[in-house]
Amino acid sequence: MSDEEDPQLLDDRTVTSLGQIDLLLGCGDLPAEYLDALATRYRVPLLFVRGNHDPPRPQGDYPLGGDLDGRVIQMAGLRIAGLEGAHWYRGGPQQYREWQMSLKVLRLSLRLRRRPLDILLLHGPPAGVHEGTDLAHQGLRAVRRATERWRPRLLLHGHVHPHGSLSQRDTTIGPTKVINVHGHRILELELKRV
Repeated sequence: MSDEEDPQLLDDRTVTSLGQIDLLLGCGDLPAEYLDALATRYRVPLLFVRGNHDPPRPQGDYPLGGDLDGRVIQMAGLRIAGLEGAHWYRGGPQQYREWQMSLKVLRLSLRLRRRPLDILLLHGPPAGVHEGTDLAHQGLRAVRRATERWRPRLLLHGHVHPHGSLSQRDTTIGPTKVINVHGHRILELELKRV
């Protein structure tokens, strides 16, 4: 989920109808209280990255241990990594210039150690995919190159609100399925047996 709260997700009928949820993933620009309420309501782990409208770390009462920025973790049988933020446009929190994101990508590459990645969790999109036309909603080339190199099964992002000409929400970069989860999406991912 990202960018817009959906109170219906906290409703008893919705919780019951969705059945078993294994993991919640937040792609930024969501209040800490909402993320915490969802994790509590569904009784599952929550991982998230911060968006350009979220307070900088350590501000906000975000669930402890769930911030995935620059981390790689194994959870629910999946290897998941995250990079917060969006393209720099006026210097606010979690806004990155290309060289800054390149450094973040390099650090994350060292943590990955060439191991396969199931999910890459982002706020902003990679360059060339689901971008907006304004600077604030441009994708980052460093993230695009990392996606092409790491080849995660899924890349999840928010930030770009899919209205009008931006209505495409699913695409691919090589073998990677790229999904704009603006609002929320329910996804199934088959675990690979090794």
